[in-house]
Amino acid sequence: MRARRGDTTSVEVKRASGGLPHLADTICAFANMPGGGSIILGVDESSGSFDVTGLDDVAAAESGLVATARQSVSPSPHITTETHTLDGRVVLVAHVAPLRIVDKPATTGGRAYLRQSDGDYTMQEHELRMLEVAKLHADEQVDYDLQPARGRSIDDLLPEAVSAYLHTTRERDQRLRSLDDDKILRTTSVVTADGVPTLAGLYALGMYPQGHYPGLTVTAAVQLPESGGNVRNQNLEDFTGPLPVLLEDLLAWVRRNLGTVQRYREDGHMESVAEIPLNAVRELIGNALVHRDLGPNTLGVGKSIQVRLTPRNLFVLSPGGLRGVSLAQLESEDHAQAAVNQRVYQMAKKLTTSDGASIIEGEGGGLREVYDAARRHGLPRPQLHDTGVQFKALLWRPTSQTPHSGTPPAASAAQRSKATPQTSAPTVHEAKVLEVLRLHSPLRLEDLAVQTGLTTSQLRYALRLPLAEGLVAMQGGQGRKGTRYVMNNDA
Repeated sequence: MRARRGDTTSVEVKRASGGLPHLADTICAFANMPGGGSIILGVDESSGSFDVTGLDDVAAAESGLVATARQSVSPSPHITTETHTLDGRVVLVAHVAPLRIVDKPATTGGRAYLRQSDGDYTMQEHELRMLEVAKLHADEQVDYDLQPARGRSIDDLLPEAVSAYLHTTRERDQRLRSLDDDKILRTTSVVTADGVPTLAGLYALGMYPQGHYPGLTVTAAVQLPESGGNVRNQNLEDFTGPLPVLLEDLLAWVRRNLGTVQRYREDGHMESVAEIPLNAVRELIGNALVHRDLGPNTLGVGKSIQVRLTPRNLFVLSPGGLRGVSLAQLESEDHAQAAVNQRVYQMAKKLTTSDGASIIEGEGGGLREVYDAARRHGLPRPQLHDTGVQFKALLWRPTSQTPHSGTPPAASAAQRSKATPQTSAPTVHEAKVLEVLRLHSPLRLEDLAVQTGLTTSQLRYALRLPLAEGLVAMQGGQGRKGTRYVMNNDA
């Protein structure tokens, strides 16, 4: 939070020095989020430095939070609280549990809220309808990508795309090799039994799927800083065509609008590379294209994928939330795989861009490569945010033109020590922990304690900011046995 100088989608921080502030909207928003959220009281967020100020009456703050949830939010979510002492001051942390999908939305004052960036916003009508649809189908899957594109025919598919798809399908699936073209297209749900393209078939192989489904258009723009006058965006473009064309054209747009940085090669020489790893960009855009929601309350009302390049990051917004997998599973070291649109997903695995690269990797490990690519590029850990009705993936841009990949290979241990990155407000033990991780990572918390002579509490406190800023990565999960910490040596 110090690095971004503000709250996050899942955490709200308040000083609460003059009593409990108004938090009903925030509690409501967290209750409607897939993973809930946390409220921290006793930390000053106003200046962006997040100084620990502490609470004079923790019991009153705790009871006030619970009372707010019970009396002002309906249905009221479950809240668990815990206290921590930092720098001799007491801080209250309250965890707001998400409601079950059948109990959503939570409301306060007659309004339902969701969390976006560091604020609470009123849910829109289409988002409320998405929740209602999700309730109806909590126990059954609706296959929107199987719906026929009425009024369209096989002539609306690109012949060269269909030919390449048929070739790859026969090559990879021996049970389909002996079937004729029409049979393969019907069997793999590219067209219906009547020969009408499905939504999946038109999206993947159509000449112009946006003619029938305008919401399949993808918009990309460079966002200018607030001080940039009345012009808010530049290089705004709309992208159309089937999946392979969309991915290729979007990557070309990103490539044109990104800057370059200098980095060391393994032989010690410098080279110019894109400031953000393009393989990570490709993975995130490909995932958005394949896994976006295709239901009537998103595609049916024109909700489209948005790609934005800001001074600080590149982010991809796609309609709909995660399905069949949680955000924690996606971010973990475990194999996590779930297809929102199963037919689109299967077709995308057999499609390539003009350079021969697959649209998606298809094994559920693509996000690990995104994290690894950012680490190798010396960038903070990419962020994923799921509100249940919208998914956001974010890649950070470099904050300076300092050469990436650390120091040259011939650098001495003393030089590497001097290059140890410092956070915006390093704690007393942070430098020691970072240096040990730089030389010996990955390490378990117990191993770190032996190497540094610090207690586990001191280590967790020293690791908070490096983890938040991407200087240190956690391999595993919080509280899991065997979780290890690794220094991002490229940072």
